[in-house]
Amino acid sequence: MSILWTIILAVVQGLAEFFPVSSSAHLTILGALGGIKEEDALVFFLVLHFGTLMATVVFFWRDLLNLAAGALKGDRGAWRFAGLVAVTTAFTGVIGLSLEHLTKKLVTEPGIAGGMLFFTAVYLWCTRYLPKGSKDSGGITWLDAALVGIAQGLAVIPGVSRSGASISSGLARGMDRATAFRYSFLASLPAIAGAFLLEARHSFSADNPHLWDDVLGALISFAVGGIALWLWRRVVIKYGPHVFAPWCVFAGLCGIAVALFKAGVL
Repeated sequence: MSILWTIILAVVQGLAEFFPVSSSAHLTILGALGGIKEEDALVFFLVLHFGTLMATVVFFWRDLLNLAAGALKGDRGAWRFAGLVAVTTAFTGVIGLSLEHLTKKLVTEPGIAGGMLFFTAVYLWCTRYLPKGSKDSGGITWLDAALVGIAQGLAVIPGVSRSGASISSGLARGMDRATAFRYSFLASLPAIAGAFLLEARHSFSADNPHLWDDVLGALISFAVGGIALWLWRRVVIKYGPHVFAPWCVFAGLCGIAVALFKAGVL
């Protein structure tokens, strides 16, 4: 894979991981255009996710520090929040692992990713008609946590946006926009970190022939992701996630077009 494609894919991951447009779909579509092999794509895409994971940790460092300090002091609110995240992570893990065999096959299928982006566009647009929520972090229930976990688990399918699905689920359960945004990303940290540790333990080893491509990609996705996360927070609180639905339709059409082109139909 050329340096140019490494940079393009890393920038796309940094933007699309936080905007509700499915970074996996965009990577799948662009990876197909770039002719990336399945075995290379699986590791490289996961490394890019590691970069945006670190961007999330840096962005929410104060929240994470306060939660850790509260838990050490025995604060019941902090322990309850940690329990909610654990429930979300458990549901995400069960669904994600059960779909693992399928998603590995779909990582190089731009047509499937494009079709699922239409699904993402629909549920994002539906949030426009939800009543304004009022739940803050203290009002999140165990059922809310489970439903967010289910939505997050389904997002292992390319084309289903993780942030879009989890934030939309939170809004549907009556969370206010700021709380849905915050909980979505804090609850994503254990699942994404776990996936990286399980699947890419050797990505940064000296035996990896694409080591420097992976390091460069992770650094770029980290930097771009931090900016995108800041922008996305402002957008989701002010307007809501539905504003990204038209882009998902456009990207979906592009994915289907790429699939038809590679099949020789176009």
